Parts: sequence; structure tokens; C-alpha cells
Amino acid sequence: MGEQSPSLQVPEAEGGALPAPDIGRPWLSGDWAKWLTAAVLLFVVAGGYWAFSQNHRAKLEQARALAETKRQMSEGEAKAGARQRAAERAEPVPKRTEPGVQAAAVPTEPPRPLANAPSAAGAAPDGLYAGPICYGPAARDPPRCFRAQATISRGRIAGQWPGRDPGVTMFMAGEVSASGEAKIRMHAEKPDGTRTVAVDLAGTLKDGRLDATGSFRNGRTATLNWRKSATGSR
Repeated sequence: MGEQSPSLQVPEAEGGALPAPDIGRPWLSGDWAKWLTAAVLLFVVAGGYWAFSQNHRAKLEQARALAETKRQMSEGEAKAGARQRAAERAEPVPKRTEPGVQAAAVPTEPPRPLANAPSAAGAAPDGLYAGPICYGPAARDPPRCFRAQATISRGRIAGQWPGRDPGVTMFMAGEVSASGEAKIRMHAEKPDGTRTVAVDLAGTLKDGRLDATGSFRNGRTATLNWRKSATGSR
């Protein structure tokens, strides 16, 4: 009874006023600052990537447009060149003529046959001719005769036969003119192609007879008297 209940004693500050509570800046401290920094960095990275992608896409579009322009230009040039070549092929090139000069057709004159040329139609009767060939006397060889043959075809004389010496072949070549004049050359040839003797003869072909005379280089005489043969040498 008479007891007083204890009371709460609040200390007084100097000057009689209580100090204000220190609330600070709680929204800038602790986890809030970390989240804000992360958000800013994310925004910067996203913005940089977006700008890079836009720039890269613009460059790709520009390169694609340039390539398409070049392709169209190439196709246009190719088509123009093809049209020009087609027009050049289609248009005939006019022939240039001198003014005042008219082209006139000049009839061609048929060639004139030479008087001593071989007859193209074979003025000499074609066929096989055969008979004796006779050599006159020589310093170390007496006169002798032997048989031989050759063919006449279209004014040409050709023939060959074995020579007296082993391995030697005699060759005859010549021609007959339209008038029947005959020119003949004979020579001997060894197996290696070496020519040893040569004889030049001249004569006529008439009525199936070939007659010619001539001489060797050393002056030895030679004569030929052949007849046309229907079955070969006689």
C-alpha cells in the first residue's frame, strides 16, 4: 500500500532533445545495389548486340543487292551481244563495186592442148608393147639384144625387167604425144637405189608399132622395135 510502481526512465540528450533515428538510404545499400548494377550491365550488353546485329544485317543486304545488280548487268550485256551477233548473221554483206563499173560474166576459154604434150584421151593406143632392145658394140661388151616389154596408158610409157647383172633392175619411162612422137628413157638401178647406166631414145608410135633409137652416155647405140601385144610378150 503506498508503494509506487517503477517508471521507465528515458535518458535525455544533451540540450534536452532526443536524437533522430538513423534511417540512412536503405534502397542503395546491400542487395538493391547489386541488382541495379546487373540490370544496367544487361541493358548495355543487349543494346550493343542489337546494334551489331543491325549493322551486320545492313551489310548483308547491301552485298546481296550489289551482287544482284551485277548479275542483271551481265545478263543484259550477254543478251545484247547475242542479238547483235544474230543481226550480223542475218544481214548479208553487200558486195562493194566501183562506181560506174558493171560486172559482166566473162566466158571461160577452154584450155588449149600443147602440140607436143601427151594426149589426155590417149591418142596412142593403150596396151602392152614388147619386142627386142639391141645395144651396139662397146669397148668391153659386144653387140647384143634382149626382149623386154612396157605398157602405154594415156600417153605414158612405163615398164621394168630384171637386168643382166644379179640384183640389177632396168626401168623404162617415157611419153607419147598426140602426133605419135615418143620420148623414152631407160636406166639400170641397183638394190640400194644407185643408178648405173642411162639411155635416152626417141621415136614414133604408129599403127601399133613403137620404134625408137638412142644412145648411152658413153656413145653406145641402142634401138627398140616393139609391137603391140594383145596377150603379153611373145
